[in-house]
Amino acid sequence: MERLCIPLLHRIISFLHPEDIVRLGRTSRRMHAMMPEVTLITELWKGPDFDIPSRSCGHSHPELYFDGPILLSTVKDMELSVVWQEKGHGDRKGNLFVTLMRPTANGEPKQIAKHPSLFGFAEHPQKTKAYKMIRRSDHPVVAKAKAGDFYRFMRDAGSGGPHKLKVKNFQVQATVYTVVY
Repeated sequence: MERLCIPLLHRIISFLHPEDIVRLGRTSRRMHAMMPEVTLITELWKGPDFDIPSRSCGHSHPELYFDGPILLSTVKDMELSVVWQEKGHGDRKGNLFVTLMRPTANGEPKQIAKHPSLFGFAEHPQKTKAYKMIRRSDHPVVAKAKAGDFYRFMRDAGSGGPHKLKVKNFQVQATVYTVVY
């Protein structure tokens, strides 16, 4: 591989995961000099605060909360945090979840992976702060992410009974690889 011209080598490398690019660069000094620079950047995505009632019908209806930005590369991990509460009594039903979405040729994005319950169900009646770390090795919602994908965050206040889901300060701190040729 050391004898390949750099454009051809970079074309081959473009199919590798950033961690594998770093490993390949460690095989020799010459390979290291020919490798693109791989760095990690941290992106902060924030969801808007909301206060929504539950549905009166007998089953829940998850709805779009917000879409994250288009990913420029693969994701190493995501730290998620929220201050939330469910107002009401009885069963807890408020929930937040995330799906990894991939654009398709017909314009409708396709779901690649789903994390069905980021923090469990919201507590009531007090406000609580919830935290979740999802690493590449932990869940496909991070492991399968690649350039061009995006995250779709969903919310569900539940159904039946007078429940309300209140969310403040929802944040995602995503550590993303960058590869500079």
